[in-house]
Amino acid sequence: MSLETTFHQVLAQCPVCLNEETLTIWDVIDASTDPDLREKLLRKTLQSLDCRNCGNATLIASPLTYLDPDHGLLIECRPDLSPADLENRLSQLRQDPELAGLLAGDSCLRLVAAMNDLIEKIHAREQQLDDRVLEIVKLAVLRHGSAETPIEELRFVGAGGDELSFVLKNPDGWFQYALPAQAYDNAAQLLDRLTDTGLLPELEAETMFMLIDQAFAARCLDAFTAAETAPEEA
Repeated sequence: MSLETTFHQVLAQCPVCLNEETLTIWDVIDASTDPDLREKLLRKTLQSLDCRNCGNATLIASPLTYLDPDHGLLIECRPDLSPADLENRLSQLRQDPELAGLLAGDSCLRLVAAMNDLIEKIHAREQQLDDRVLEIVKLAVLRHGSAETPIEELRFVGAGGDELSFVLKNPDGWFQYALPAQAYDNAAQLLDRLTDTGLLPELEAETMFMLIDQAFAARCLDAFTAAETAPEEA
């Protein structure tokens, strides 16, 4: 089995003036053969419906499979699925050994629910960071954020020096946000402990498709907290 860049075209309607435009919808992107599409995806210009009638630009989200053999990355993005349907799709992906076999060695197989999730995981993999650890870091920030200015969304965008770079959204808009790299190291140690002690059995599925999101991070933190507060055996 092989995956290569494929697309189809549709008539899409401008949400502002209802004018119809022909739009290219990408079904599969192979970043190794089409790096220009990777750039457009990261810059959020891929599948932009640019209306010639009113000038409005609208990003169209649709199912997309992203393959990057050079970084051992395979992601299926499914903005069309409900949370329950995502779990069903995850089961289907895990039953398809040909998909997992597309990548050799240390591979990262992911199912995501939104384009922003897809972009974030591309950044993480290209920075040689574990997206599971980053989700734990992000949830820790969200749980301990300021009550006066709650953080609505937190997205990883890069790493350099001794810092992790994010953008965060609060009621006032989007802002740059940085954390010391030590926060990542601490979360990595937590994940290693969960893996070594078997406190979270789903971590054994590391070489299979995984849905790594805030719910996953919550299960990790809750399992770790439960282990820390459990009474010692006499």
